[in-house]
Amino acid sequence: MMRKLRIRKPISIDLDHMRMLHQEAMEQLDLMRTAVEAAEQATDRMRDNLDDIAVNHWHGYLDILHMICMHDDAIAAIMNKHGINLRDADSETDERQFGLRRTLLLLLIMALLRRHRRMEYIFSLRGGPMTEYLQESCAVEREHIAELVAMIHNMV
Repeated sequence: MMRKLRIRKPISIDLDHMRMLHQEAMEQLDLMRTAVEAAEQATDRMRDNLDDIAVNHWHGYLDILHMICMHDDAIAAIMNKHGINLRDADSETDERQFGLRRTLLLLLIMALLRRHRRMEYIFSLRGGPMTEYLQESCAVEREHIAELVAMIHNMV
């Protein structure tokens, strides 16, 4: 007896929910950027506290990115391709010192914010003659997000 294989239909993404998740990701990144900028001007213990706040916002961002990956298989596959484990527990005993890397970190955060804004914009568009272009654009944006996340994750 032969088993009949069912063809899996692609599940459509709830565009409004994805927009909301990207907005939440942007909020976490914006808060992280603010903490890193403030840490750049602070000294000693205040800088350490601001660095800890920035890292906490990064972890909050990774939680939101995990939710995005649960709803968007394409970005999850790209994250896996880059070897990014969003559920990986970082050791709290590692001492973090951003030092001169703060400027690079700020630039990477700004680039990641731009990518999420672009994804939010793409999800706000509904169909039309540009559907194929938007799908290709989504694929490129997902790849860029994964690369930026990998770079920031290695720094944090």
